[in-house]
Amino acid sequence: MISEKSGNESERVQQSAFIQDEPENICRGKSTILWTKILLVFTVITGLFTEYIIHVFEPFTEISNGSTSIQPPHLTDILAGLLFLFLLFCFGIVSLVVIYKFCKWLYHSIKFLRKYTSTQFSPGAAVFCTMIPWICGFLDYFIFKDILAKQEKVLTAKGENFTPLDKKILTSIPILTALIFIPTLLSNIASARIASIVLFAFCVGAYIRAISAIIENEKSLHAMREREIVDRKVDEIMRQRGIV
Repeated sequence: MISEKSGNESERVQQSAFIQDEPENICRGKSTILWTKILLVFTVITGLFTEYIIHVFEPFTEISNGSTSIQPPHLTDILAGLLFLFLLFCFGIVSLVVIYKFCKWLYHSIKFLRKYTSTQFSPGAAVFCTMIPWICGFLDYFIFKDILAKQEKVLTAKGENFTPLDKKILTSIPILTALIFIPTLLSNIASARIASIVLFAFCVGAYIRAISAIIENEKSLHAMREREIVDRKVDEIMRQRGIV
């Protein structure tokens, strides 16, 4: 009778532990990926629309044939310019949201991982490094590489599944970061501007793949932690029942 009650009690403990929402930082990571995809869409739209604006307004910024008389812009051109400014505003807002969400997810991801092992970057240092302009992509490479290596170490030691990330994907982050800025040196050439957008899209894709892999491994860590909590509670109940 006692063993039956303890079995039912342990089953209820297990159900209450596993029937719950996803961990908060997993939700943060998924939200980061979603907003990163939105940023990618805005980047492509804004970039292509920039080419149209340049084509429309270029005559008004140059003096052709030594003449200072310029035909005033049409209403459609003015509306296009206003729409472009609105797109730039939205792009800026979305960029700030992505930066905030990414940094918050990264901070808590490393903080949770450090419950099981040490990391080369502290949560605060990782956020600081990823906020540095121009070189953040190179630093993110080392941050992601360290996180994945430490996740693999912990999960394999516990016999849990580890979700690897293709090394080519991880290596492409600093490479694409460097390549993105090369076309900007030729910003007066339309093909160079388009190439910069394409490289940025590939770089964002690499970031999404890296974040997704880290999230999957963090899920495994959370599941492992929940099982450990359940096992401790079951052992405690069994001791209280006098079974052990």
